[in-house]
Amino acid sequence: MSEERLAVEIRDAFDTDHEPNRGLEDRVLAAIPWEAPKRRWTLSWPRLAGSLAAVVAVIAIGVLVAPSVLTRMNITHPGTGPVAIPPAYSLASVAGNSVFVVQRGGPLENALLQSVDGGRTWIDRLHFKGIYDGMQMYGQDGFIWAIDMGMANCNGTGGACQPPSQHVALYYTWDGGASWTLRPDPGIAVNGIFFLGGQRGWIDSGSPASAPGGDTLYATTDGGFSWKLVGPLPQSAPMAWVYGVGDYHVTFSDPLRGWYLGNGSLFTTVDGGKSWQPLALHFRPVTSYMQPIFSGRDGILPVAYRNPNGPDNATPNQLSFLRTSDGGATWNIGGAAPNGFTPVGDIVSIAALVPHDIWLTSQSLTGGDNVQVGPAVARTTDGGLSWTVTHQTWRILQMAFKDATHGFALDVTGTYNVNGILSTTDGGATWKRVNVPLFG
Repeated sequence: MSEERLAVEIRDAFDTDHEPNRGLEDRVLAAIPWEAPKRRWTLSWPRLAGSLAAVVAVIAIGVLVAPSVLTRMNITHPGTGPVAIPPAYSLASVAGNSVFVVQRGGPLENALLQSVDGGRTWIDRLHFKGIYDGMQMYGQDGFIWAIDMGMANCNGTGGACQPPSQHVALYYTWDGGASWTLRPDPGIAVNGIFFLGGQRGWIDSGSPASAPGGDTLYATTDGGFSWKLVGPLPQSAPMAWVYGVGDYHVTFSDPLRGWYLGNGSLFTTVDGGKSWQPLALHFRPVTSYMQPIFSGRDGILPVAYRNPNGPDNATPNQLSFLRTSDGGATWNIGGAAPNGFTPVGDIVSIAALVPHDIWLTSQSLTGGDNVQVGPAVARTTDGGLSWTVTHQTWRILQMAFKDATHGFALDVTGTYNVNGILSTTDGGATWKRVNVPLFG
């Protein structure tokens, strides 16, 4: 079987069984010791040079301009170049008037694309190598990063390969994404990064060689120029991390109060990460947590419960939202997700403009789990007390909103889960396709 065909088979398997483990299929492909590593697609022309959540899909989208114009812009029209496997896309950030999309080309190279006109036109801003892991924007300041998951020193004859270094390539922008500079390599294995503004950030450091639960926390106060060891993270049970937008292992609502998600448990710190305690909630038992979402001191915390009246399985089947107005020091009961949006093995994605506007998207799953039979988007404007549900044609994996009406989404379509970008101007009730040119 050829390298190209094997790559397609692996992607199809992950699309079917593991969606949306964002970036996982790329890490598997990167770990295979190909006899002669090479690009899965090539272009013959020079390259052209946005608080959430995707994704395991591939796409080839048409563009709306003539091929002669594309040639002058150094863009390949899909179908006109030797593209064997189209790139996958990630909805990276929505900030101000900008939407950022990462065109993922596997472990070899990724392209960061920016649109300032709602997706009508796109600019190729940055090319970077590694497995794309996340992006955060704070006004004009922002970061994007990728993790090296490539195997080293593989001789192609069945010999052992060195494990991935998991070093991070961290880029910083000071002008809203127009320009990017590479920060120094911290020299440590990175599981995830989170920034609280343009200067302060944290790294969850660990590697496959670490002991179970042996991750450590590093912090920066100078925008990623230097990192200092804070201390060990909680000794939680090991879990399989997935990479992607919004999949943060560690988050902070202020420089001292933070959150660590490990194997369904949520730990909190009030001293900047030097010590951690399990989050104690005086409500019904929580089956699993998600990371809290903050805007200033206001925040929401999605939690999943096990409803004994639900289907007879071990997975959570009720999703509720707790609310805070003091940065997470105390939590109060908020609203619950509407029927049909329970994470019983579902793919559930949450977008929020804290504290009132929340969007959920969930997808088609097995009928025995008492979940919806088709894709839909649910929206609340009162923190979860009441909901509006609109059924969709699109299978939406991830959403991000810049205000209560305008937002973007990542979707998958078809048997092979080809993905692309959508936009809405009515708060998620309806969506339309955004055409993204293929940049090389």
